[in-house]
Amino acid sequence: MLTLTVLIENISLRDNLIPTKGLSILLEDGDERLLLDTGTDGAFLKNAKALGISLNDIDQIALSHGHYDHAGGIPALCELFADRAQQPTLTCHPDCFIERHLGKLTGGQPVLVRKLDAGLDEGTVRKCFNVYETKEPQPIGSKFLFLGEIPRNSNFKGCGAFGIAKHEGKFVDDFLYDDTGIVWKGQDGLVIITGCSHSGICNIIERAQEVTGEKRIAAIVGGLHLHAASIPHLYQIRRFFKQVGVQRSHACHCTGKWGALWLPDNKPITTGDVLTFK
Repeated sequence: MLTLTVLIENISLRDNLIPTKGLSILLEDGDERLLLDTGTDGAFLKNAKALGISLNDIDQIALSHGHYDHAGGIPALCELFADRAQQPTLTCHPDCFIERHLGKLTGGQPVLVRKLDAGLDEGTVRKCFNVYETKEPQPIGSKFLFLGEIPRNSNFKGCGAFGIAKHEGKFVDDFLYDDTGIVWKGQDGLVIITGCSHSGICNIIERAQEVTGEKRIAAIVGGLHLHAASIPHLYQIRRFFKQVGVQRSHACHCTGKWGALWLPDNKPITTGDVLTFK
């Protein structure tokens, strides 16, 4: 059985939990535990403590992508793990540590508005974690699958650039090729957990089906980045969800109220919520 505990989300309906813009979800199946994303700062650790959850001995962490509201809590984990004899494993795409900004290129020159990366020092992170960088699908333990880089289907809308990033010393449009998801397979099909779905939720679903060979989609959980999506884009996602038979939808974070309205039978999640799947 899979248990998902939302340690950070934009909203909290509980007075003893801290909401911040971002996402952090703890995945548990038996003895296997995986922390997906860390929110903006160390608030997810405080929430875990308030929920009676210890992360001191967790061995697997994964990043859905390198934006500050998903990777910003990594330094807090470094402090937590400072005295550990064995490093936990951090699985991520190689682009998770690159410099990113909200901004644009004008005449080939960057116009920077604000930072979007988490400001992580890669050397420091490697002292705290066994960092495993991959663009390919990668099992995490025996229960979870890191999808790696998501192929972009040109038939799907909403996978354009978001800000700019520095690649090999030069600013370019940022297509967030590091954006990915985690998959767990249960008796009703795949549970797909996303951070922001910058790579497109339809693309993520197709990749999960391709890699696992399982067509049934038990649930979609996480951010879908639809808060400012166009009506044609939202129609397309709604049709696709119905086409592939998504059984449960728990979209949150950057999905936005506008985006969530278009998802069939969506039940949003907030900080402290717990979901279970068989």
